[in-house]
Formats: sequence, C-alpha cells, structure tokens
Amino acid sequence: MEYLLMMALSGSTMTVIYLTMRRVLQNRVSARLYYLLVRAAVLYYLIPLPFLKGWYREVLYRIMPPGQTGIVQTSLTWTKHVVYADGKRYVSTYTFLQASAAVVWLLVVCLLMAGMLRDYVKTSRVIMKCADRKMTDSQESVLAGIKEQYEVKQHVALGRGYAGIHTMTFGVRNPFIILDRDLESPEAELLVSHEMVHIKRRDVLWKILLQLAAILHWWNPLMRTLRQDFECVCECSCDEIAVEGKAEEEIHMYRVLLTEQILLPEQAKKVSLRWKTGFIDNRNEIRERVSYLKARRPWNRLTAGVLLAVLTFANSMTVFAYRDTVYETAPVGASQEAIESALHSDMAIFVPDGTSEAEKEKYPLLKEPVVLYEKQFVDAEGTIYRIPRSAHVVRSFRAGNTHTYVTGTAMEHVENPDGGCTGTAYRARRCCVCDDLFYGQQISSYQYTECPHDSISQVMLSTERER
Repeated sequence: MEYLLMMALSGSTMTVIYLTMRRVLQNRVSARLYYLLVRAAVLYYLIPLPFLKGWYREVLYRIMPPGQTGIVQTSLTWTKHVVYADGKRYVSTYTFLQASAAVVWLLVVCLLMAGMLRDYVKTSRVIMKCADRKMTDSQESVLAGIKEQYEVKQHVALGRGYAGIHTMTFGVRNPFIILDRDLESPEAELLVSHEMVHIKRRDVLWKILLQLAAILHWWNPLMRTLRQDFECVCECSCDEIAVEGKAEEEIHMYRVLLTEQILLPEQAKKVSLRWKTGFIDNRNEIRERVSYLKARRPWNRLTAGVLLAVLTFANSMTVFAYRDTVYETAPVGASQEAIESALHSDMAIFVPDGTSEAEKEKYPLLKEPVVLYEKQFVDAEGTIYRIPRSAHVVRSFRAGNTHTYVTGTAMEHVENPDGGCTGTAYRARRCCVCDDLFYGQQISSYQYTECPHDSISQVMLSTERER
C-alpha cells in the first residue's frame, strides 16, 4: 500500500502543477503543453519509482566526499518492520494495517474492473453495428491521402455511424473511425484529419491508461479532477494540430463542426461511451475548444520538452518519501517477549562503516549501557546498584514516611543460549531504606548477537554476595 500512496503523491503533485498552470495561464499557452503534463501525471500515477531512490542515493554517495554520509536515524513508528526468528516471520502492527487496507483496496478495484469490462463489451457492440459497410475505392483513396499527410502507418478502418453517434475513433492496434457523414465531403475530411491526429498520438491508449489509473486511485479526488480535464485538453491539443496549415475558411468550417457536436442531454446520456476519442459533446468543453482555436498559440517542441523534463525531474524527488522496509533477524532461541520488543521499537539507527567514536557519542542510543549485574539500578548521578533477588518489585508507587525513593533507571540483562544477550531499561524509583523498587514505563531495549558484557558481568556476579 505504501507504493500506491507514493504513486498517488507523485501523480497528485504533477496534477497540482498542471491545474495551477491551466487555471493561471488558461489559453495563453498551447494546449499541447497541457496535454504533455496530464500524460506525465498519468504515468506518475501508474509507475512506482522506488528504484530511482537507489539511483539518486548512489549518485549522492559518489558526489559527496568521504565522511559526509553520516549516521541515519529512522523512525519505526510508521514503517514496515519485519522480524525473522526461528524460521518464522513477525510483522509490526503498522505492517498488518497496511495489509488489511490493501485487501479493501483490492476488492474495490475488482468491482471497478468489472465495470470496465462491461464498458468494453458495450463499445464492441457499437463497433459491430457500424462495421458492416465496406468503403468504396474513392473513400479508401481519400483515407489513404489523409493517413499519408499525418504519417500514420497503422491500418485504419472506416465505418458509417447511426443516429446520435458523432465522429469518433476506437481501438489502439487497428483503429476504427466511425464517421457520421460521407467521407468525400469537405467537412468529413476535416473530421477524419482530427481523428488521424488521435490515432498518430495513440490517444485511445492514453485514455485506457487514464482509466486504469482512475481505478487504482479510486479514493484520490485529484485523480478524478485529472480525469475530468483529460478529455478536454486532449481534444483541444488535437484541434491545434488538425487545423495547422489550413485556410481560414477551413478553420471556420471546423469551428462550425464543433458547435454541431452539441447533443441534447438525453441524447448524450444515450450514446455515452468509453474507449474512444472524438468530437466531444459537452457544451462547456466545446466552448473552450473554440476559444483555443481562436487563440492559436504557437507551439515550441524544444521549450515544452525542456519544461516537462525540469518538472518531471523535480517531481521525481518524491521518491525519497518511499520508506524502506526494515528487516531484522532475531537471535536463535529469542523469546516472544524479545521479538515483540523488537517489533515495537521506536527508532532504528544505521551506522556506516568507518564512523568515528566521536560521531557515535553524539547519539545517546548508540552508547553501550554499562552492565555490571543481571538486574541493576542506575541513579541520576550514574551510580550503579545491584538489585538483589530479595528486592520487592512493586507496580504501584507507595509513598510514605518509611520509604525514601530515588529516581533512576532499572535495567534487566538476559544472556541468550546462543551467546547473545538482550536487555530492557525502565524508568524506576528505588527505596534507599528497604530496596523496594517501583517499575515505570519502558524506555528502551537492546539486543546483541554476541554479548559484549560477558567478561564483566561474570566477574561482578561471582564477587557480589547476596544481600
């Protein structure tokens, strides 16, 4: 689920950039620039980019001089944490919640996919109704000329539409154009030119990718906004290309054709289809298309490419929001308590090889605890007291005249059978009179695969007498 969230972050960032530019600049720049941005946003919604994090990190390591990559502290509170112990895998509560959320997300995706399949069947039926008429030789000649003009290499078929169906294109590999009038008319040539631009740019494929992104990110409101804008921007940019090099009379005819595409609400609802490109029938979007045709802003491919590259690179910095899963291997024979303690750790610290001791001293968690006894109490001055077996450990604080409590830290050190050790520290209070000990909240824990305290603890334990 974290990958999905980071994909949403990357896609949403690019969507906000696009929406901001479009609302501020409106039709003062070419619609083709906006179309580039929305396609980039779709790709960000679909492609996970954690591999870029490794590449960027490697570049930083090569650029930065030795010694500049220091100790890294990682919070484990909202991080996937996995502990392997005795051939089993244990996961943190956050990891479990992520898995549960993924199940819910997948169920919704399956339902939406079923709707997508239904739309595909509906579209196929429309195509079958319009594909029963073959083109005449003259129609094939006109279509071949338009294909050559736009350098379209794919096989393109043409069919005649029925009432309520305007010019549109279906298919990616073998496109099929539905035309609502005779191909040999001047208006039809303009309409087919528009559809050839869609075919050349593979806009149907981009709409399928957009639909897939909308299904994967069904919970993201910015994705829905992008989906609503995509159709209009796609058509506006296509209009710009379709009228390039055309005479003013032809451009005027093109604008008239746009206004003819407006359907009554009940007609639009009846023929609403997906998996197609074509002359849209939304009144507001057609007005915007006419506005862009009147503005006809110049298009500079190099400038647009540089701007897109800069924005894409800047947005790719979101890969550093990907959090790596923390894996940990527990010592052989580790107790369940030790495993749970590891899973509920708050912080992990990564120390690069060659880090100086002076640098390590800056991090309190890296300071090795002084362990003299299996159970010990350390007061505020750092004095260590052995906790005798006879000490009465209480869980509720008892104040009174017969008790004199000192605040400090209680530590418990346990040697594991494989030669390692584990330890736990608690906030504590110790009575100087009767050795009663009050345990408070756990502070920290440590775990070593090879116990560094053995030689010290054994000497101290052998020389210490029971009180």
